[in-house]
Amino acid sequence: MTPSQRLHKNDKLWGAVAEALVAAYALIGANGKLSSYRPFTDVDGKDIVIDLAGGFKDIYIQVKCALGLNHDRRIGGTVRLHRDHVPSDAKFVYVFCLMDRRKMELTRLWVVPAPMFYKRAYQTSLPKGMIQFNFDCRVAGDDRWDDFEVTRAELGPRLVQLIRRLPTVGAGLRSAWWTKWPVDGFRSPRNSASL
Repeated sequence: MTPSQRLHKNDKLWGAVAEALVAAYALIGANGKLSSYRPFTDVDGKDIVIDLAGGFKDIYIQVKCALGLNHDRRIGGTVRLHRDHVPSDAKFVYVFCLMDRRKMELTRLWVVPAPMFYKRAYQTSLPKGMIQFNFDCRVAGDDRWDDFEVTRAELGPRLVQLIRRLPTVGAGLRSAWWTKWPVDGFRSPRNSASL
């Protein structure tokens, strides 16, 4: 087995390590302003849920980690999606990173909101309605991605900033169906004629 095959075999391990480091850097850097959660399942690419402490404002992060430079001596990351399911919500964010396994740290990080990533990424059409989006960043600097690069210490504050910029839920939510439930006891909507 070649070194490349061994690394590929451990992709899930390194992905889990990168996700844990991203969460740790975010929590430490935000000085108590954030909390993080890991979903039990990875159905739609949400590796980490980051929540602004003291409320119900959150974002969803997918972490993409490179373990070294690619054959073009660039930092790369690949996202493959079905063209009918490209999650472009402002609450969905990609974190691309470069891991130094010897130092046990993420040495480079980019925080890219999904809509911006899809606009800037190199795209390739694949069979069966799939699209591949490529994060392909020059090591010495890249006009396409430089605005999104953060240090480990800046990761948490950048996520706080992104969450605070999300639109707030308006007054229309107050008339939502669950506010019509009785206060004095729970009645299932199935058993309630008033709903």
